[in-house]
Amino acid sequence: MSLLFPEINKKRTLENVSSFFKKDLPRLLLMSGRNLTDLSSPKLSAAPGSPNFGNSNEDKLINGIDAEAMVEAVYDAIHHCSHSSQIILIELFVKRKSWQDVQAMVYSEQYKFSYLRRRAMFDFANSFDYWQKVHHCQPIISLTDFS
Repeated sequence: MSLLFPEINKKRTLENVSSFFKKDLPRLLLMSGRNLTDLSSPKLSAAPGSPNFGNSNEDKLINGIDAEAMVEAVYDAIHHCSHSSQIILIELFVKRKSWQDVQAMVYSEQYKFSYLRRRAMFDFANSFDYWQKVHHCQPIISLTDFS
C-alpha cells in the first residue's frame, strides 16, 4: 500500500477508460466539430474541424460540457504518455485497429501486449485527470476508480 497514492480498483479503472473511448469520445468529437484523425495528428489545430453554427456559450450551458476543451485534454493526455502507450491508445482505441495489428506495431508478444495495453490505459487515466485541469474542463471526469 502506498502512503502517497490510494489503492485503485484496477478492473473498474480499465472499464472506465474503455467505456470513455467507446462511448464518450465519439460524442465529444461530434459536439466539438472534431474528427478521430485530429487525435492522431502530430498537432491539434486551434480551429474546430467543422464550423460551429450555434452559440458556443449557450451550447456549453445546455450541455454542461465544454467539448472542445475536453477533446484538447484527451489529445494532450494521449500525447504525453510513453511512445508505446501513444501507439496503443491511438491505434487500438482511437483508430480501432485489431489487437494483432497494434501488437505488431509495438513489437510485442501477446502476453506482453496485454500488459502494455493495461499500462497505456492506466497512463491515460492518470494523464487525463491532469490535462482536464489544464484545459479548464467542466466537469472534471476521473477515469480512475478508488473504490
